[in-house]
Order: sequence, then C-alpha cells, then structure tokens
Amino acid sequence: MNKKKASTFTCLLILLLSAWTLILVNAMVSLSHNISFAASNERKFNESDFMIKDYGIGNDGNPFIIVEGTAGGTIAQKENTALMYIFVTDNGTYGVMSDWSYTKWHSHGITLDENNCMISLNNKGGAEVDDLVRLTKTYATKVDKVMTAEYTIINSDASICPTKIFDSAP
Repeated sequence: MNKKKASTFTCLLILLLSAWTLILVNAMVSLSHNISFAASNERKFNESDFMIKDYGIGNDGNPFIIVEGTAGGTIAQKENTALMYIFVTDNGTYGVMSDWSYTKWHSHGITLDENNCMISLNNKGGAEVDDLVRLTKTYATKVDKVMTAEYTIINSDASICPTKIFDSAP
C-alpha cells in the first residue's frame, strides 16, 4: 500500500471509530435518561404527603401548607391525573400541582365549581416545595381554606374533577 492509500485508510478508520463512539455515547445518555426517569416514576404513593398538619400565612407573607409526610414527596404518576395542594385565599384560589405531563411542582390560579371541579386554570402564582408547600407571587394576606386532592381529566366530557380529596382544613 502506498502512503496516499494508507493515509486515506487511516482517515476513514478514524472517522468510522469517531462515528461509532458518538453512537455509543448517545445510546448511553438515552439509556441513563430512561433509567433515571423510570426510577423517579417508581416512587410509591404516600398519603401522609397530603395530610395537612398546619396552614396559614408565613413570616415571609406567603401562604403555606405543612403536611404530616414530605411536602411534594409524592408526584403524579398516572396519565390524566394531577396531585394538588389547593389554597383558597382572599386573592383567589390556587393549586400547587404535579401532573402527568409535568411532574415538577408548579402553580396555577384556578376556579372551582360547587363540586370542586376545575372550570378554569391560568398561570398565576408561584410555588416553592421543600419542607412545606409555599404559595408565592399571589399577594394573598389570608388563607380561608386548604385542600389536598387527586384530580383526573374525565374523558367523556373533558372535565377536571377530584377523584380523591385526601384532606381539607378548616
């Protein structure tokens, strides 16, 4: 083999090895993402994460809920469901939720009907979930009621209603 052919062969070999390495790296990243996603979805439901111990307005001026278990410790895992911490305040009703399409805890301003079905939802408020559930960016100064619930989209009429209310106060 002459030098030109050897050089071309070496370049092709390096190119093939580089492509193969990229394919392997992408496959490993995808596999590790799928494994970590599956592991996060295997959390067991813990009802104590929704049993209310205390609620009110904190020293920081934000509404809060403290639960018996771990605040935000259980996330939504079933299709068409959301787990919610609901605050009825003097400045509107808000849900801090984890839902099947976005499991990270987030907030929405909501309107509930007499059956606690959700009739509207908007992007108001903020949420912090650590040792307690804190509702932020609402300008609420009073919490009239709190509730924890699982909500489900009912396919027959597209309503979003509670399938289970875990706890409420007062």
